[in-house]
Amino acid sequence: MIWEQLDAELAALKTDGLQRQRRVVQSSYGVSVEVEGRSLLSFCSNDYLGLANNAALREAATEVAARWGVGSGSSHLVCGHQAPHEELEQKLAAFAGNARALFFSTAYMANPGVAPALVGAAIPHVPTS
Repeated sequence: MIWEQLDAELAALKTDGLQRQRRVVQSSYGVSVEVEGRSLLSFCSNDYLGLANNAALREAATEVAARWGVGSGSSHLVCGHQAPHEELEQKLAAFAGNARALFFSTAYMANPGVAPALVGAAIPHVPTS
């Protein structure tokens, strides 16, 4: 059965010291993190600019969360585009010297949002008549 095969493969990974396990980080992310009571140097962060724990950004995030909450409700096309998002896009456009800007919540989300515009749609247009 498939379950016996999966169990055998997992056991082999464990025996070979290759079984991955999530570590519980007991601190905020930064150059160092606390794991199992030890302070460790972190080489795997996406916080390239060191902004995750910036005091001014934390204070601003607290103020924004108090006013706007911590969830979007849904996508901008379904629920609407909130005023803070619009303000951010306008400020980014002005900073970059462009007429418009489009904000994505993660770099990953920018890929499916931007790639089709750069290389064309993934699904070719099929005429209906």
